[in-house]
Amino acid sequence: MKHQNVFWGTILITFGLLFLFDRLGIFNLEWYMVWRLWPVLLILWGVSILPVRGLYKLILALAVAALSLLIYSNLDPVESPFHKKYRFDYSNDHDSTDVEVNQVFSHRNDSVKTALLRLEAGAGEFKLNSSTSELIYVTKTGGQMQYDFKIEELEGNATVTLNQKTDVVLNGKSRNNLDIMLNETPIWGFDIAIGAASFDFDLTPFKVSKIDLEGGATSIQIKLGDLHPETEVNIDAAASSIKIVIPESAACSIMGSSILSHRETEGFNQVSKGHYETDNFATASQKIKINVDAAVSSFEVKRY
Repeated sequence: MKHQNVFWGTILITFGLLFLFDRLGIFNLEWYMVWRLWPVLLILWGVSILPVRGLYKLILALAVAALSLLIYSNLDPVESPFHKKYRFDYSNDHDSTDVEVNQVFSHRNDSVKTALLRLEAGAGEFKLNSSTSELIYVTKTGGQMQYDFKIEELEGNATVTLNQKTDVVLNGKSRNNLDIMLNETPIWGFDIAIGAASFDFDLTPFKVSKIDLEGGATSIQIKLGDLHPETEVNIDAAASSIKIVIPESAACSIMGSSILSHRETEGFNQVSKGHYETDNFATASQKIKINVDAAVSSFEVKRY
């Protein structure tokens, strides 16, 4: 039995049980308390590389997982800097006095040539599927989460920052939806860091130079167009579903690693371990370079 299988399999079991017990009401799942158990990852990794039979590794790993759950259930919910910055409550209890927060952000500048959108948020639903005459137009609906909006401009370059505010509570009956519209004129870059979220960006009307995306327990769907000669996509995700849709005419290369992941790369040739390319990569006028590091994920690249 491969030690990677033991390690990631036990991680799945442990977090699956945490989510299950939270849903059953045995205890409330608090992410900052999960973070306090990070040394368990080192223990599990150590167990996975011990020079013993696979069965013994599995027994030891499950014992560590059971001990972790026992420790978690007895942790005191003390406040910590991490807790204060990223507090998420996934309880199903709903207070009728809670008021949903709706926000609208927009900015116009017709002289911007290149723009970078930075988004940092937790759980929610994030969509981009249309354009605007503004540089950016954002509508936030549902839930109590709030965002800070900031624009920095210098000599035709703009950086748009959307950051989740601190001390935000999300409950099971209230969603956090962010709908984004962008101007089609600038060349766009994206720097995205999200948590347990749904991320659906249709970028076909836009010139896209680079996408950096980090996510966990995330559904990611990105559709690219053919308006920019070279696009780089970097994805670092865990326990996520990843789908990237690219033009049939575009050349594409895929590099990276995926552990315990389902990978579908129809129309690609394997160049080396973890490296795939389309037939026309050397000659095509448009190139899309995808670098992916996905653990326990589903990864798919489709052409249209």
